[in-house]
Amino acid sequence: MRRNPEIERLTGKAETQRHFIFGTTANQRKVLRTRWLAHEYIRLCPNIYARLEYFNELNPVERTLHLIRTLALKNPRRVFGGLSAALVLGLECPWRLSEMGHAQIATEESITRQPAGAVEKIHVHPLTFIVHDGIRVTPPAQTLVDCGLRYPYAQALGIFDSALRMGLVTTDAIERTCQRSNNCEPMHRLLRDADPKSENGGESFCRAVILDSGFAKPELQHEFRDPANPTHIFRTDFLWLCNGNAVVLEYDGMEKYTNQHMTNGRSTRRVVYDERRREDALHRAGVASILRTDYQEVTSRKPLIQKLISNGIPMQPSLN
Repeated sequence: MRRNPEIERLTGKAETQRHFIFGTTANQRKVLRTRWLAHEYIRLCPNIYARLEYFNELNPVERTLHLIRTLALKNPRRVFGGLSAALVLGLECPWRLSEMGHAQIATEESITRQPAGAVEKIHVHPLTFIVHDGIRVTPPAQTLVDCGLRYPYAQALGIFDSALRMGLVTTDAIERTCQRSNNCEPMHRLLRDADPKSENGGESFCRAVILDSGFAKPELQHEFRDPANPTHIFRTDFLWLCNGNAVVLEYDGMEKYTNQHMTNGRSTRRVVYDERRREDALHRAGVASILRTDYQEVTSRKPLIQKLISNGIPMQPSLN
C-alpha cells in the first residue's frame, strides 16, 4: 500500500507515547479505515486503531492501558473505573481479566445499553474521581469495591493485596465505601483475607486458591535465619505449622528463572543452584518440608490441593 507520511508520523507518535491512533480529520479516518481493511492495522473500536505488528507485541495489560490512554486523549473528562482504574493506579491485575480488552468508563447515569466495541460502562454513585498520570479514575476505595463486586474472589484478591501493599487505601476506607453498595457480602471475605505482605499477583492468586479450597490461612513472608550463617535471612512465600513441623510452600513463576530483573543477571543454572542452597539453609533453620507449586498447578487446582493434603496442611476450622 502506498505510503502516507501523515499517518506514519501520527502512528509513530502514538506508539512513542504508548497509546493507539485515532483520526481527527475525515481524511485521516478514511486512511486508517483503508489500512484496517488491508489488515495492516487493527480496529479496537470506532476510530481507534493500532498498527497490527505493534499491537501483537503488547501484553494484555498494556493493550488495555493503551486503549485507556487513547480514550482519555479523545475525551479528557472521562472517568475510568473498575479494572481500568485499577490498571491506571498500577495495581496487580490478572492478565486473564485484561484479556477481555475492555476499558471501563464510570458513569452515574442509568445504563440501558453498552457502547459498541471495547468500551464498557459501569454504574458508580456517587461518582468522584482523582487524577493519576493525567487520567481521571475512581478513587482507590471505590475502585476496589467495584472490582470486588464484579470479579471472582481468586481474581480479585491480588488487586486488594497490591492496593494495601502500595499504601493507596485502608480497609476502613474500603468498608465505608462498600456500605453505599447494595451487596457487600463478597467484600467481607476479600477484606478479611487481603494482606499487604503478598509480594506479587502470582502469590496472591495462589493464596486465593489455597483459601478457596478450604485450607488454613498460611503465614506470609516468614523470616528464617540460617544457623550456619546468621547474617543470611530467608523469607518464605507460605508457612504452616503441621503437628509442630514447619511446612513451606514456594510459588515458582517462570520469571524467577528468566526475568533479568529477578535473576540479577544470573544464568538459569546459577539460579537453580542458589535455590538449592536456600533450601538447605531453610532445612537447617528447622523447616521440615519445602513444597513447590507453579501457575499451571494453581490454575488446575487439583494438583495443588492433592499436594497440600498429602503433606498434612491443615484445613480451616469449621464455622458450625
